[in-house]
Amino acid sequence: MQKNTRQETYKIVKTRPPKRQGELNFSINSGVFTCSECEKEFEKPWLLKRHSKVHYISNQMATNTVLDEPEQAELIVENTIPDANAFDYSSDKDDSSSIGDEEDNIVDEENDIVDNFFDIEMNNNPVFNAFSDMFSSAAAADEVSMTDDDSEIPEEVFETIGAVNDPTSCYPFRDLQTMILFAFIDGDNDMISQRMLKKILLAMNLIIKIQQETPIGRTFKLPRLDALLNYQARKKSKMPVFPSQRISVPGSNGNAFAHINLPSDHLRFLMANPKKSKLISSMPDRTPNQSICLEQGEKWRTHHLFQQPMHTVNGTDVWFGNIVYLKTNDCSIRFLVESFHTANKNIFARGYLVRAISIVCYGVEVAVTNLRVEQISHVDTTPVERDHYYSISSSLTRLSPAHDFLLFGVHPMKKPMPLSVLPGNVDRDAVFYKVRIVSIILFTDDTSGNCSKQYNPFESWLMRCAALPFKDRNSIANIQFLSTIPKKDGANGMSLLPAIVDDFKKLEKGVKMFSAEDNEYVLVVAPILWIEADTPCHSELCGLLGPATTFPCRRCYIELRRAKDFVKDLSYFCECHERRTREHYVLANSSPGRDTEISNAPKIGMNTPANEISFRDRLTGRLLELQSFDPEKDTPVEILHTILLGVAKYMVIDLVKVVLKNDTATIARLSEFLTDYTRSTGLSRKFTRNLRHSGSFLGRDFKVLLQILPVILITEFSGNHELDLVIPCFVELGRLCSLVFVRQVTSDFDNYIIRVDNAVKRLIRTLFDYDKGTKNELYKAYCTKPKVHYLTHLKEDIIRFGPALNYETEKGEQFNKHIREHLFHTNRQNTSRDVCLKFAKQVALQHVIDSGLWINSSGNREKSGTGIERFIKDNNESLFYYTFFGDSRELKDNNDTGDIEDDAVQNNSFGAFVFKDDPISRPRIGLVSGSVVKFLSIVPRTDNDRNNNYAKAVMTGEHSDVANMNLVCKLDLHIFRNPFYIVNLSKFGSYWFIFNNILFDE
Repeated sequence: MQKNTRQETYKIVKTRPPKRQGELNFSINSGVFTCSECEKEFEKPWLLKRHSKVHYISNQMATNTVLDEPEQAELIVENTIPDANAFDYSSDKDDSSSIGDEEDNIVDEENDIVDNFFDIEMNNNPVFNAFSDMFSSAAAADEVSMTDDDSEIPEEVFETIGAVNDPTSCYPFRDLQTMILFAFIDGDNDMISQRMLKKILLAMNLIIKIQQETPIGRTFKLPRLDALLNYQARKKSKMPVFPSQRISVPGSNGNAFAHINLPSDHLRFLMANPKKSKLISSMPDRTPNQSICLEQGEKWRTHHLFQQPMHTVNGTDVWFGNIVYLKTNDCSIRFLVESFHTANKNIFARGYLVRAISIVCYGVEVAVTNLRVEQISHVDTTPVERDHYYSISSSLTRLSPAHDFLLFGVHPMKKPMPLSVLPGNVDRDAVFYKVRIVSIILFTDDTSGNCSKQYNPFESWLMRCAALPFKDRNSIANIQFLSTIPKKDGANGMSLLPAIVDDFKKLEKGVKMFSAEDNEYVLVVAPILWIEADTPCHSELCGLLGPATTFPCRRCYIELRRAKDFVKDLSYFCECHERRTREHYVLANSSPGRDTEISNAPKIGMNTPANEISFRDRLTGRLLELQSFDPEKDTPVEILHTILLGVAKYMVIDLVKVVLKNDTATIARLSEFLTDYTRSTGLSRKFTRNLRHSGSFLGRDFKVLLQILPVILITEFSGNHELDLVIPCFVELGRLCSLVFVRQVTSDFDNYIIRVDNAVKRLIRTLFDYDKGTKNELYKAYCTKPKVHYLTHLKEDIIRFGPALNYETEKGEQFNKHIREHLFHTNRQNTSRDVCLKFAKQVALQHVIDSGLWINSSGNREKSGTGIERFIKDNNESLFYYTFFGDSRELKDNNDTGDIEDDAVQNNSFGAFVFKDDPISRPRIGLVSGSVVKFLSIVPRTDNDRNNNYAKAVMTGEHSDVANMNLVCKLDLHIFRNPFYIVNLSKFGSYWFIFNNILFDE
């Protein structure tokens, strides 16, 4: 707001008629102005004018302050009369343009509203002036202010309203602040959500508290709105700025422009964040026969970009290729370091033992050895000569290539520090940047810029750090937005790939960043672990035609056609086919027309042009420039779209609209049982949808339905011959879902892989039988659908990355709503820039609140003041983050995997329990009944029980106090067939838990 620079003019100001004879009835602007009613003095004539109006209104309404009860019920609004002395008139700010006689305030509606508002004398209130100055700059938001003037609020500002804020004078409102908030919420057509109102109220409370606690002598200030909205363009702003990049993207009408928040810039902020830098980097984990984190996946354990080449031991950096002495009495044995990893929560060095054969001759063992870093004593700095070293297997041989590179090669991640940053007493030839491996997961999807979610498509890219634990990795605070772009004029999400690939090529080589954990610059290497997307987008990323083509699979060359004459036996749909390898993708990408011949494709001995086996010319060929990305292996089977919105959706629609199309009685019975299941305490979510609307079910609806539909069909409809073919399909689908919807496998991972593979084959077998047995002429075979075939590759992905729940796209899909909301609030002129800027500001602010470090305009490193962290901790830290930093909008976990939450134990619920004083004991199934747990035991299963994927349990008569037990897994035993409780093994996570902990002998 510009300051008023008008010159003061001297004029006579009319006042009310004098009350006593001889009293002045006019005054000069240069003097003091006195009220004839209360003798209060004013420095400005327009202040006296307004003050007199309040007296006039008060005198006119005085007789109405006490009414009879009937009149009071009708004239409630008439009783709120402002107190003439309630406001602070000490401000010398002139706003005489809004002053005039009552009859002259009819120029137009806008002026009338403004004048009436100013008539309550808020214009003279310092609180109003501060907020007015703050928000008035919004009108000139496009013209960025380069000044840092702030509006000040004196300490006594909030005391000025106290006299009028009397409950009796604010009727029917409790007080004035309530009236103002009512006006804010319901005064006009501007919409505000309950969540936003909570944020506003908390912000107001905290600001008022800060004002009240401001020491005497210090000024309380509020920033201008421009300083909040456009701080990144203010010269004197001290806030760090996230650098969104403007890039050129190809389109049908020539090059267009988009904005992107590059992954490397996100990593710079994350590495400088003390709360996150130690969480986002990790070593491979070689703990055998389990999968509890992504570091235990095959890719993380074997790919060269994911191997940790150095580790600090006893204050010394031990590197790839170093020969180290061990803490043993045998000085003839040393150790050649190759890499570092973890296992069973300990850190190990991986390498080869070096044995002294003679005084100048040494042998390096061929067998790989792992030893704990605590066994390392110090690094041998003796120069190594090639003629003195040999490899040892059964005999002494020349150095193997692996040993030779270790001893005499240079690791690409080993980069020396520049001389300018080294102290003078350090050996400048032996100091290198520490290396931090930060594995990245990318996600791409399309969303709509409209409320209908049907039109105005946009495509976006997100990223996450793979080293974070499962829950943190799927938290909204740890999902980094890269870019969004409207899908029009030939541009789409794939148009952003050149910029993304160029950035990751630098990150694969290593980028120097400051680490808050190490308090120094380190080399950050960030390879891609995988790319998440739905099925059509995965095909596009791989440069293939869509799933409806003859060769739809991105892993192999299976031929799938929907024609009726396409007849194959069961083994064709279950067996492995010729692989579509990375080399094939590179060959296909080598020619613009995709006419390069691919050898042994689609079958051994055949040479076929790439464009005849679904390869297509796309921009996605740039991804092949990355060492860490393999289109065949790093686009994992996504269970949300493949199982839930694929196979499950096919089958449910077929059940309702084909098999039971004319059987309304059976559908009604089935709906009753589904409704009855809402009383089950074994599921965190309830199925409340109408089966006839199955075509519009979402993924979360199928997640609930698939956990209860199989057991209902088996127990209640097994005698219905119309369902004889379809029930086995649902049973096997329930078995597979129960296996794959788990977060981790703590033991016997090899057996888990076998069970998943067997479950897929059993499902395909039942679908094959259904294909042959159905009598519907319009029916299209399940086994020829690409999503059914993709399940045969699920085993490979679980081995390479871990349980399939890790690469489900549901959280990315949920994040689309935040992108869409930002799109709603743009002017649609430059959506990519506006949305990128909004997310960039969020990153910068979170970084400041987390006490992250940044480089200021002078080139110095700085961080937020300690008062910020202290204030947040002193004012309900959890509420602060919940309200202001996205915790209130956390992404919903719809996966009822049986994992235990703090409030999971509830009355009449079933679960697996262990005794607190014996936590490694075998879990027992129990029913919580009041303060005790009543135990059940599973009876020996029959072949029918195994085939139908359930177990039967009976009460044992034993029990224990709830206080003595720990719940380790939630179970579903809702169905009771006297005397048996039916253990529903289709509940997510139940099948593997029961067989790994209770029925492991079966």
